[in-house]
Amino acid sequence: MKEKCIYKFDNIKVFLMILVIIAHTLINSYGDKGMEYIRFICLCYTMPLFTFIFGYLSKKEQSLKKNCIRLLLPCIIFTIINDLVQEWVNPNYIFSWKQPGFAMWYLWVLFVYRFALPYLIRIKYILLFSFLLSWFVGFIPFVGANYSLSRLCCFLPYFLLGYTIANEDVLVRYKNEIFQKLNFVGYLVLTFIFIGWFIIITFRPGLTFATAFNDGYSGNINGLMLRIALQFTIVLTGYCILKVFPNKETFYTKYGKRTLYVYLLHGLVVLPFAYIVFPSFGVATFIGKILMILVPTLCCIFLFSETVYKYMSFLFGQKSNFNY
Repeated sequence: MKEKCIYKFDNIKVFLMILVIIAHTLINSYGDKGMEYIRFICLCYTMPLFTFIFGYLSKKEQSLKKNCIRLLLPCIIFTIINDLVQEWVNPNYIFSWKQPGFAMWYLWVLFVYRFALPYLIRIKYILLFSFLLSWFVGFIPFVGANYSLSRLCCFLPYFLLGYTIANEDVLVRYKNEIFQKLNFVGYLVLTFIFIGWFIIITFRPGLTFATAFNDGYSGNINGLMLRIALQFTIVLTGYCILKVFPNKETFYTKYGKRTLYVYLLHGLVVLPFAYIVFPSFGVATFIGKILMILVPTLCCIFLFSETVYKYMSFLFGQKSNFNY
């Protein structure tokens, strides 16, 4: 069963990584009309599902040395690299030592989760508490982008949900369910979810940017309700997407083990395209809109190659991936 589980997760990680790349090709256009639809499709469940898989594959026993080498070290190195790239390409970029570089927040939170896992699982009802924490932490003014504190709290439930489903007998039903094929009802639910949020985006643009979980909402109850609605959407959508992908080896399965290196390197491709080569999404022509998504994404496909994987593995001294 373990090998098949890896097949499913590797298959879906390739898909998720491509969605991340597409979303980041538009990073200079967040807020432009029409862009939010694309971003929502790409990111509404992507990083939470990555986090769920990482939690599912995590073990109770942790090695601080290995997690420092596999997560913290790449985070630090590519924070420096991506900060330098942003300084070069983005005239509005403001450096802050309190925040990881472009996209590196994710490796930071994974490192913290792995470090804290042996202690977290000693807490009774920790999964429930993690969801409550992710909801009510939005009322704390100082919990925001600095040190990725907001994301640390808000992505924790997905990590713990993955770990719990993989290791707790009480949730064995759901463990078996995610390896079954999605039925017609599931596809129908998935369709209605996206249609519903597209209608919301049309009349209330900007709401789905909260899927980044990078900011709080102080004393605003509406912010709390929005966060709960988005998390419900993420869990349900992620569950359906998990069931879409086959639990067997395919021609693209091997690329799933390379997604960490693609994640580390893709900023070097998409950032220059987003800030130098192409205009913002709102002022681009129809053909321009297609090209500004298609060209950087196709260039990033090379990052999945055996050549890149071999050299990155050599540099980091390991064949590293999100499966640690």
